[in-house]
Amino acid sequence: MSPKKRVTRQGWQPDDSAIEGSPGARKIRAVLEEHGIIIVGGKKVVTSRDKGMDDVRFKLMREGMPEGFVQWQLPIIFGAGTFAFLTKSDPGAIVPTHMHRRNLFRIVLWGSIITDGIELKTADWMYVPKGVPYSYHAAFTGSPTLSGAITLHLYD
Repeated sequence: MSPKKRVTRQGWQPDDSAIEGSPGARKIRAVLEEHGIIIVGGKKVVTSRDKGMDDVRFKLMREGMPEGFVQWQLPIIFGAGTFAFLTKSDPGAIVPTHMHRRNLFRIVLWGSIITDGIELKTADWMYVPKGVPYSYHAAFTGSPTLSGAITLHLYD
């Protein structure tokens, strides 16, 4: 499946339908139901290694990401429509300047990203208020095995 890129006069913009309350929650619930996975109200610990979760991850892959980025919506709905995403960034990959209609909290799990000239390394984080333009790129350290980044981010 080749992702569709959203391009506007101002450049790339993300398809934020996955982070919007009811539509985002419906998508997660439908994918989990399709695979018979119960998370909320279940009676066991659920992990990313459980049977069927690879299919869930594939179906929750976010399309339209810039080149060098792969992103998955995690199959959890926190509180009143807070959604989590995991992003893998290739070394040097760039997310062009854009903004979201929801607040964003991003933490670097591995590697590093650079935003506004500030390098954020493992365990560093950034908070982007809704409507505030930002961009970032994954760092390239000169070593293919130590470059790029994996981040977790939440929209609230």
